[in-house]
Amino acid sequence: MPVTRLELHIEGLPVTEREALLDVVWNELKISPGMVTADGTTELTLVQGETRPEDRPLVHIGGVAYPQMTPERLGALLRRRGSR
Repeated sequence: MPVTRLELHIEGLPVTEREALLDVVWNELKISPGMVTADGTTELTLVQGETRPEDRPLVHIGGVAYPQMTPERLGALLRRRGSR
């Protein structure tokens, strides 16, 4: 089974927003940056690099971009992926 990469783009993102998103990932998947879930299906990475300000916070899940991510939306996406 392939590993899905969860990428959190952190360039220009305030620390409070970054930490709120990381808290959601921890609560839903029990992983921190650089870790893979216990079942080996999802890896979390932090990405440096330019992100358009209007897209921040930007998250990629399996190569699909999710701009203007909120902790609530991220939690819902991760729960939905887990119920497949």
